Amino acid sequence: MNQKQTALFDDRFLESFVGKGIISDSKIAIIELIANSWDAGATRVEIIWPIDNGDNFSITDNGHGMTESEFNTRFRTLAYNRHREQGSYAQIPLDHKFLVGKRPTFGRNGKGRLSGFAFGEFFQVRTWKNKKEITYKVFPDNTNILAFRKLDERDREGHGTEVYVKNAIKPNIDFESIKIEIGMRFMTDPHFEVIINGEKITFLDIPEDNIDIIKIPIEDIGEVQITIIDVKDTDRSTQQHGIAWHVKNRLVGECTWKGSSNEHLIDGRRIAAKRYIFIIKADCLEDAVSPDWTTFFHTDPKYKIIFPIVQEKIKDYLLELNKVNREETFREIEESTRPLLKRIGLVSREKWETFMTNVQEECPSISQNDLEKLGKLLATLERTESKYNLLAILSTSSIEDLEGLNAVLKKWDINLAKLVLDEVEYRMSLIEKLQSRVLNNNSDEVQDLQPLFHRGLWIFGPEYETIDFTSNQGMTKVIQTIFGVEQKGSAKRPDFAILKDSSVGLYSYPKYDDEGGEVGIDRLTIVELKRPGVPLGNEEVNQSWKYVKELLDKGLLKKYSKVNCFVLGSELVPFEAEKTTKMDGVVIIQPLDYDTVMRRAKSRLLNLFDKVKNAPYLEDTRIKEYLREKEQVELF
Repeated sequence: MNQKQTALFDDRFLESFVGKGIISDSKIAIIELIANSWDAGATRVEIIWPIDNGDNFSITDNGHGMTESEFNTRFRTLAYNRHREQGSYAQIPLDHKFLVGKRPTFGRNGKGRLSGFAFGEFFQVRTWKNKKEITYKVFPDNTNILAFRKLDERDREGHGTEVYVKNAIKPNIDFESIKIEIGMRFMTDPHFEVIINGEKITFLDIPEDNIDIIKIPIEDIGEVQITIIDVKDTDRSTQQHGIAWHVKNRLVGECTWKGSSNEHLIDGRRIAAKRYIFIIKADCLEDAVSPDWTTFFHTDPKYKIIFPIVQEKIKDYLLELNKVNREETFREIEESTRPLLKRIGLVSREKWETFMTNVQEECPSISQNDLEKLGKLLATLERTESKYNLLAILSTSSIEDLEGLNAVLKKWDINLAKLVLDEVEYRMSLIEKLQSRVLNNNSDEVQDLQPLFHRGLWIFGPEYETIDFTSNQGMTKVIQTIFGVEQKGSAKRPDFAILKDSSVGLYSYPKYDDEGGEVGIDRLTIVELKRPGVPLGNEEVNQSWKYVKELLDKGLLKKYSKVNCFVLGSELVPFEAEKTTKMDGVVIIQPLDYDTVMRRAKSRLLNLFDKVKNAPYLEDTRIKEYLREKEQVELF
């Protein structure tokens, strides 16, 4: 019952694991096997190509070879991680001293080594290194998936590897065609030779239809030649594709798209990146090559002239490849954007067309859908008053800022976000104004605080967030009459009373009957602001109660009317300025010092003030407050 059981594998497992092409398509298989030789640091690969059924097949290289231990680790391990175990660059044999610099490898998962199955039901691997040669037979086994049998071991000098198939299957590609396929992919390094049936692969093996040649005469320097190879079929990766610089028949650096200044035109996902090779023959740059032949001296005068010219030629060539597709895409986007384009002027329309064309050329990887969205955005911006200010802001934003903006817009509707942010800005600016005034003992304009507190009743509690309190000028008139201050200042501020040492604002919310008619005052908030230097004691606190009684006597308040009185000043008298209630809690009188009020305000905003105190709009508010105070001092 508890006996351990192993997994079972169908006959198709090897094909599904490796990939059908590698073990059945002889073109793909030979490319994979040559790539393995490249990865082994080989400089010479010799191939015996079967012409008919029953002919032998073999591929032999002078790469680093393998010891028996390395063979067991690298060749016998399924899904071998080549990059992790050996790195992403080839291990060059010590006697290949003429190979300088680094050689990027093709291999990643070790599947290409099984390409021998494309030529027969089994194959042999002969590899030699450290004066020892071993030979293994590799064949499929239904029980073990893949089986290895050691056939021979002997002494041998040198290093290399051979994959051999006796009585091979006739390939599905003829001899002349396979020379073409190999030539188009492995001509980037002059120090990598491929010989097939005794014939060395050269540029002459590549059909004229697959090659373009551009000659660039450069005055006082010489001629540079660009050989462009189009393999027609798209390869699996960009390896051996890109730009290769040849100087005196040697490769400088590696064949790659990196560092070409045209990476924006080519990326690994695009067909052109896996299809084209640009070989630059520039013997005139011999003095600009670094001693290890890995790069050029970028400060060399000739290099500084030649490099941008060559890159511009390559750019023009790449752009021309997709010109027809770009024009068709442009027409489709123009048609879908026509309703917006009709609403902008001819000059704006021309600017739109130029910009869209430039984007197509500079960002070829952008999808048509995204390009269409960009086109509509630009047409819309052209109609706004701000024009392209939004793009200017985005262009100066960091990657983190752009990612953050994208995350916000995914969660928030723009109108809702603007509504919230406008409210936050409004409240933050209000706090900044209050703070600059109430905490300034030289402030003499106490009455100027009343309008600010009217807009900031939310500071006193959450109930003010949902109830619309408005200035009650009728009640204000009563207070003004009581103190005989209905002339002078009060006439300028009819919504609150300006007293000798304070100002009083009355903000009410009406009570409604069942039919929706007003029947009196439901809630009243009284805010009295004392001037700096006037301490809050019993007399000041009780003054608020006198206001309430007067309003009750005048019939402006009912017994059900709830009243909150806030008496604010710069300091409180200990044991006198205490919170009190009247009429069984219907009236609440709360004295507070300005410092406490400001701390409450910041707390009500979840301390956002301290987190965004450097916001630009707060800086503008501070400047305005500074100029205001300066003007008051000068007038005084």
